[in-house]
Amino acid sequence: MLWYRGWSVLAVAMLFQAVTFGIGIYSFTFWVAPWSVEFGVGRSDVMTVYVTMQVCMGLFSPLAGRAMDRLSIRGLIIAGALCLALGLALAGRAAALWHLNLIYGTLVVAGLVLAGPLAGQTLAARWFSRRRGVALGVVTIGTSIGGFTVPLLVTALHTELGWRPTNDLLALLVVVAIVPLTWWLVDSDQGRGEKVSQEAQGVSVTEPSASGLTTRDVLRQRVFWLTVLFVTPMAAAFGGAQQNLAPYAADLGFDAEAAGYLVSVMALVMIGAKVFFGALADRCDLRILLGLTLGGLVVAFGAMLTELSYPILVLVCALLGFVAGGFLPLLGAIVSQNFDIRTFGQVMGMLGPFTTLAASGPWLAGYLRDTGGSYDLAWISLGALLIPSAFAVALMPARRRP
Repeated sequence: MLWYRGWSVLAVAMLFQAVTFGIGIYSFTFWVAPWSVEFGVGRSDVMTVYVTMQVCMGLFSPLAGRAMDRLSIRGLIIAGALCLALGLALAGRAAALWHLNLIYGTLVVAGLVLAGPLAGQTLAARWFSRRRGVALGVVTIGTSIGGFTVPLLVTALHTELGWRPTNDLLALLVVVAIVPLTWWLVDSDQGRGEKVSQEAQGVSVTEPSASGLTTRDVLRQRVFWLTVLFVTPMAAAFGGAQQNLAPYAADLGFDAEAAGYLVSVMALVMIGAKVFFGALADRCDLRILLGLTLGGLVVAFGAMLTELSYPILVLVCALLGFVAGGFLPLLGAIVSQNFDIRTFGQVMGMLGPFTTLAASGPWLAGYLRDTGGSYDLAWISLGALLIPSAFAVALMPARRRP
């Protein structure tokens, strides 16, 4: 049996997501302390950089989504990688916090959107039909691999070199790891998908006809708004825990290296969770899987209100990883099951502006920690955000076959 090229494309997609999100999202927490000292500001002030990045990602996502449905996705990924590399290099030369806000709100955002999960999931949706749920789960493993490996690299480099030289090395890594393989293996026409491979073997495969969805058409869909209502509070709550993990661990008496292992554990569990949720998305009612992620996050916040030992904190981070592992595969499954697959990038991109409120989670947790002296109120507040998500799960339509 011939090797299906789509799996090679997924491998490249996993790689560029690992590098971009491993640096820009999973390792952001390790810049909080050095930036706070360097620029003489509080943790909540530093978190404004993360908020700026998330808001700008949301605003840029619709444009990027439409571009991926219409332009060369190979060129877009390479452009994103070069933007991220330039952004990291310039951030390493920042003289004030507002410089970082500007850089992260433009160049870093371009890198994360063009060479991140949006591109990876669009490739998976285009290249696979019969096993689309599995492909969507597998491709998002890339972000978890980045979360498992890159934080260890970042903490080691910060310790040995400092954060500014580390930025230069990371910029070089982005270019070397992403650009050559993307140029070689990702087709400029975005591929024609698993349908082509199956038809070559005499297997009949049907795809929905193009729907020609406009922005207004998408916004009229009830399932679109239910998806927004679910994922925005969930992303805000998880992001608040994720981006404050290193400072939270420090409050409990654990050093940066120990915090780095916590992030890696969380990301390692995400790998298995993404395959788990992706495979089940092809077979199960999505409402059950969405409810499972919601319940897991509630349990995690409840545990974090207690005085945790390091082994228990590891288990909590594993639970957070399991919950987060369901976000991208289930989001992709909702879109692919309820919208024409030819508009996958467009619909996924349109979710961006409505989920920018998720950026409030890390800032809220940092602010409540600065003002209250502990993270207890932060975890309670983030847990309360999950109430709308619960309503969205209850109202979500049953699983629909393409």
